[in-house]
Amino acid sequence: MTTIKGKLIPLALITCLIGGLLAGCNDSGAETGTANESGDADSPSTGNADDPLSKAYAEQIFQKTLDETVTPDYFKNTPAYEYTIQLGDSVTNDETFGQRYFEKKFNVKLKVIRLDGGDRIEQLNLMYATGTIPDLVAGTLNLVPEYAKQGLLAEIPEDMLKEHMPEYYNTLQTYDPGLLSVARVDGKNMGLPRFYPNGGVPRPAAIRADWLENVGITKLPETLDELEAAFLKFRNEDPDGNGVKDTYALSNPSDYDGQYWFQSIFGAFGANPFMWVERDGKLQFGLTTEEAKQALKRLHSWYEQELIDPEFITDLGRSVDQEDVAAKFAKHKIGYMDHVSFDDYQWDYDGHVNYKWVTNTPEWKQWFDERQGNPEEFYSKTVDVDFSDHPVAPYYILLPPVKGPNGQAGYQRQGYQETILLFGKPLEEDPGKYEKLLKIMEFLHTDEETYKMLEAGPEGVLLVKDADGELIYNPKWNEHELYDAQLANVGLEWKVNPMRWTNPDWLAIVGGARPKQRYEKTADVVRDRAFYENKLKVSLPSQATYSELLDTRVKEYVIKTIAGDIDIDSTFDDMVARWYQDGGEQLTKEANDWYESAK
Repeated sequence: MTTIKGKLIPLALITCLIGGLLAGCNDSGAETGTANESGDADSPSTGNADDPLSKAYAEQIFQKTLDETVTPDYFKNTPAYEYTIQLGDSVTNDETFGQRYFEKKFNVKLKVIRLDGGDRIEQLNLMYATGTIPDLVAGTLNLVPEYAKQGLLAEIPEDMLKEHMPEYYNTLQTYDPGLLSVARVDGKNMGLPRFYPNGGVPRPAAIRADWLENVGITKLPETLDELEAAFLKFRNEDPDGNGVKDTYALSNPSDYDGQYWFQSIFGAFGANPFMWVERDGKLQFGLTTEEAKQALKRLHSWYEQELIDPEFITDLGRSVDQEDVAAKFAKHKIGYMDHVSFDDYQWDYDGHVNYKWVTNTPEWKQWFDERQGNPEEFYSKTVDVDFSDHPVAPYYILLPPVKGPNGQAGYQRQGYQETILLFGKPLEEDPGKYEKLLKIMEFLHTDEETYKMLEAGPEGVLLVKDADGELIYNPKWNEHELYDAQLANVGLEWKVNPMRWTNPDWLAIVGGARPKQRYEKTADVVRDRAFYENKLKVSLPSQATYSELLDTRVKEYVIKTIAGDIDIDSTFDDMVARWYQDGGEQLTKEANDWYESAK
C-alpha cells in the first residue's frame, strides 16, 4: 500500500483566499479556479509527451494504469452492463481517467448524464419527463416520495441490501440504524441513504482563552450560569485591554440556516426552535416548546445586559470581503462563537475561522510563516480543549457544551444522512444488472486501492513525488492542461464514485498531514462532544406549502423576542396557537405519521 504524504498546500490556498476566492477552493487541497475548465489542449505543451504538465504525458500514465488494472472475478464474469448515472458533478467527456478506470475495474460501460450547470432539480425533472430514467441518481430526500409515486424508482428491500452490500449495511446499522427508514415510502425503501461520516461531528463553541485569562477566569465554564458570568466580564472588564468598552460576548450568523442560530445555548435548554424534538414519544416543533421559550428569555436578558452584539440581526456567518462573525471573533470584538464546523477549525489558511485569526494576529502569522515548507510540523497543531501552558498567543479553546438549568447540554449536528441514492425503476426488471450495481457500490465502500484511485488518480498527474520521494498533491496542478476546478477533466472525487466519503476510516486516506489534522486531530476531538439533531429526518408532504412556519416566522419571532421588540411571556401562547392554526397542526400530524412508520 502506498503511503500518501501531504505537501504543504497553503501557499496556493492563501492566494485563493486573499484573492477573494474562498468559495472556489475544493477539498482536495489543490488550488481551484476557472482556467482551462474545458480540458481543451490549447497550451504550448499540447502533444508533448515529455512535458509533465501536458495531456499527452498524463495519458501515458493513465493508459499504463488502465493496462495494469485487474478486474475482480465476479465483475469479469458478469455481463458488461451499461449504467446511466447522474451523481451531481459531471465529467467533461466520456474519456476521463476516472470513467475509464471505473469501466475497466468493473467490466461495465458508464453513461454519465452531464447537466448544464443550471438548476439541477429542474433538469432532473425534465430528464424524467422526457422518458430518461437513469440507473443511479444522487438526489435529495424530498425527491424520494415524488419520484416513487410517479413510478420512477426501484425498491431496494433491506434483505437485498444485506445480501449485496453487507459491509455498507453494517456501517449504517453501527452509526444510525434509523437511516434506512428515511427513504421509505408506503413501507418500502425507495432509496439508499449515502452515509456521511462528517455529519456525526457536532458544531462546537469556541471561547477566547486570552479573554478568560485577562478577566481572571482560570477554569472553563461548565454551566450556563458560569458562562453568563464570563460573558458579563467580557462586556464589562475590558478583556482586550484597550481601555474602551467595545467588546461583546457573542453574536449570530444571521445569513445561516436557523438551526445554527445560538445553537449551543438552545442545546443547554434541550430544544432548538428550528428543529423537531421528541416529547412523550411524539414529535413536536421546537419553537412551540416551553424549553425554547425559556432559552429565548435567557437570550433576551443577555441582550438587555449588552452581552449580545446589537448587530446580531445582520452579522454574517461567512464572508470573504465583509466583516463576519469569525472576523469579529479574531478582532477582539466578541469572545465566543458557536456555529463553526470542524473543518473551519483547520489550522491552516483554508480554515475559515483560522484564516481570519491568522490574518488578524501577528503571533499566528509568524507561526505559520516559520513553518512554510514543513507540512508535518505545519499540520501538527491540534485544537485546544483547555488552557495551554505553551500556547501561540492569543488562542481560543474548544469549549465542552455547558449544562443548562435542567442539566441538558449539546451542540447541533447534521446527522449521518446526506444525499439519497436513487435507483431507476427499470432495474427491477433486470435483477442481474441491479445486483452488479449494488456489488460495485459495496466494492467502492470496502476496497481501499480502488477508492484511492478514484479519489486522486495514479502517481504523476494530480499526485507527484517530492524531493524525499513522498507522494504529494501536485503543486503545479493549476498549470496542467487537464486542470479544472472540480477535477471534472480527470473524473475524480465525486464524478463517478457514488460511495465517496462513506467509509469513516478513509477520510484522511489521501493528502497526508493536512487531512490527518482535519479529520483525526480535529474532527475526532469534536465528535465526542454531546450533541443533538433534528428528530425529523424527512421532508413533509406539506412542507413546501407551510415553509414559512418552519423558517421565516421562526426567525422573526426569535429576533424580535431577543431584541425585546415583543414580550415573550405575553405573546408566546398566542404565537404557538397561531402556529398550529396556520398549518402547524398538519405539519405535526405528518411528522408523527412518519415517526411512527420509521419505528
